[in-house]
Amino acid sequence: MKRLTVFLILLLISNLTFGQNKETTDKKEIKQILNSFMDCIVKKDSIKFYTLFHNDPIVWIGVIKKTTHEVMLKKEPTRKNYFESTYKEFYRLLSDASEEKFYNIDIKEDGSIAAVTFDYSFWKNKIKANWGAESWGLIKVNGNWKITSVLFSLESEKINPEPIRAK
Repeated sequence: MKRLTVFLILLLISNLTFGQNKETTDKKEIKQILNSFMDCIVKKDSIKFYTLFHNDPIVWIGVIKKTTHEVMLKKEPTRKNYFESTYKEFYRLLSDASEEKFYNIDIKEDGSIAAVTFDYSFWKNKIKANWGAESWGLIKVNGNWKITSVLFSLESEKINPEPIRAK
């Protein structure tokens, strides 16, 4: 009986360890997607960039934060506080000196779906253009994580500089 109890405890511990390794592996894979995303922008690698996404349609919506939107309304009174785009349009708009930085990353996943949230800053010619919060939805397809949605807030650095926070 004692041996059976020890065996069951060891079996339970090994199952818990295996489950934790699975989560760690998925989180590492998702972090690699984030790194690849940033790297593709810097290296101008559209082919690899496009492989990060699931089949169209991909939800891509930016919401302009209140302070920036109020300034924009002075120039364009009917301006919406959001815009829709695609990852391909986003990529085409990048300049040669574009860079996006991610920090305060939080990944929630269950092995099939994932939600990733983080703060970001977008840079052009080594000058911060805008910043905000970003959220991605991902799914695991045939063993590979793919981005299915990108939602983000946008604040102009010139209008309302990003507060200093832990990165």
